[in-house]
Amino acid sequence: MVAGRFALLLTFLTALYPMLGEGHVLRESGEELSLFEGQVRTKRFFFNPPVDVDVKYRLRTRETGETPEDLADNIPDLSGTTFRSNRPTKFIIHGFRSQGDSRWVEDMADALLQVEDVNVFAVDWQEGARPGILLTTGMDYFQARTNCRTVGQTVGEFIVRQLGQPPNMVHIIGHSLGAHAAGFAGKATQQEGFTVARISGLDPAGPWFKSADAEDRLDRGDAMFVDVIHTDMKWWGKREPMGHVDFYPNEGWNQPGCGRFTLGCSHGRAYVLYTESIISSGCQFSAYNCSNWQTFSKNRANCDVCDHSSLTNGACSSMGYPSISYRNSQGSMYLTTNGNPSPHCIIRERRDAEGNDADDIEQCVQSMDLDMRKQIRDYLDSATDLQEIGLDQDFCSMYSDMEPAVANITAPNPNCGPEDIPVILEYIGDGKYDTVIERAADKCPVSTSDGDVTLPSATLVIALQFIVMSLCGAARMGLP
Repeated sequence: MVAGRFALLLTFLTALYPMLGEGHVLRESGEELSLFEGQVRTKRFFFNPPVDVDVKYRLRTRETGETPEDLADNIPDLSGTTFRSNRPTKFIIHGFRSQGDSRWVEDMADALLQVEDVNVFAVDWQEGARPGILLTTGMDYFQARTNCRTVGQTVGEFIVRQLGQPPNMVHIIGHSLGAHAAGFAGKATQQEGFTVARISGLDPAGPWFKSADAEDRLDRGDAMFVDVIHTDMKWWGKREPMGHVDFYPNEGWNQPGCGRFTLGCSHGRAYVLYTESIISSGCQFSAYNCSNWQTFSKNRANCDVCDHSSLTNGACSSMGYPSISYRNSQGSMYLTTNGNPSPHCIIRERRDAEGNDADDIEQCVQSMDLDMRKQIRDYLDSATDLQEIGLDQDFCSMYSDMEPAVANITAPNPNCGPEDIPVILEYIGDGKYDTVIERAADKCPVSTSDGDVTLPSATLVIALQFIVMSLCGAARMGLP
């Protein structure tokens, strides 16, 4: 009974929270912090008031290798570290119930150091990201949501006071609540007339940010260039555009390979895609400036056509780390990715079975809607299932009909022709298509005109087995 009443109360408070008014202005005494005094507004909620958050930094440079330098203070002294003010600086800020030494943070730092000689600070606010209030995840999130503002203020203060760098050398990357923390860091630096060069928001958190004003979330005004990737806008992310450019891979939710109800998978795909965009040779996330997903997937002729020599087929930007190279291409950008193991880009430097032109291949594959992709994957799955359960004849029949079947599926798409089918199967099916080819080479002998015997059909095999079993049973019973 008590648990039920508490759950009802929590539901009520959850619904009430977005309607609460503005709270106090945060103030800290002392002249040292005067430049931020009274500048940041904080939503007030009676069971998650603003608190001090312990922020630590893990500094990685090419000199440190894989072993970071741990800096414990909120505003640490950088003397005696491998930080160098003459090279660009990157910050990576994790989100709810995560931490600064998470595998994805380490992977992203590795990628950045692989392509550039930079300072990389992994911001660790794990205690504030999982405060443990009342032992309920919902309450944890309320407090963490408030804490991310404090984290952003702290990082902003650290940038202004300690780095000694011009604004064009600072880039902040944040995931989920960390994306909003990045925005608050940008806001904090602006109080000193310092606008950071770039903020990359990776699926910024949506719950209790849906109707937030620009000063209460990540916004395009927080940096000279703000790029955002939306991968889980219907669950943990935020749908509305917030940056100079907003990317919506696969419509911005239900990422391939995740499933609609695998919570957290699509949300985390944002940092996976971003890391891939840093280092993946030959992997390009070409994106198109369209009014909405339907226009992109069904009528791409109505999308804007951009003339970037490094992009193909009229694409306007490249999602992720390279998007800064196309900063004049702004707005909402759409693209598709695949659900196979990394990398998730559609167009890669892989074999082209038919020698087709790369631009034509990309136009075909990128313009295929999710339903077409699902039908092709389902066909491949069905063929694989038949072989795995030993129905070789039926598997071979599906294999022989595969290209005509895919041609029929893609027929409504004017960008795809019969000559594209092998390439479509390779890119959409990826490793699974290669497996099907290998099995077909082993299991599917070609019938000839001179009467060579082919594999018996599965139905005939089952019938023969049934007849043999019946005869054996009859013999045991002494029947003729």
